[in-house]
Amino acid sequence: MSFLEIFTLFASGVTIFALIVGVFSVYNGRMTRREIAGLIRDTQAETQRLIRETQAETRQLIRQMHEEMLAELRETRELIARETAATRQLIQENQAATREILLRITEILARIDERVR
Repeated sequence: MSFLEIFTLFASGVTIFALIVGVFSVYNGRMTRREIAGLIRDTQAETQRLIRETQAETRQLIRQMHEEMLAELRETRELIARETAATRQLIQENQAATREILLRITEILARIDERVR
């Protein structure tokens, strides 16, 4: 075999190898792009699902907190009303006691005034 025949065989082998590598690299690139596009779509769908779930859970928590705050507000209002009534009662009792004391003082002063005259 001459150098030219060996070189031709080598060149044709290299050409076939390059053709195979080229075809598979194109195929591999296309499959990689498809796979990446699929992963992007799946990730986007999962992210949207998670966002929807998170929004729903957040709304539920806000509703629950709102209801709890309203219940606490009702309890606070009831407590204020009870304490206001109790305070009014104490004020009325104190006013009555003060009136009695003032009446006694007035009586004492009237007696003193009578004795002094």
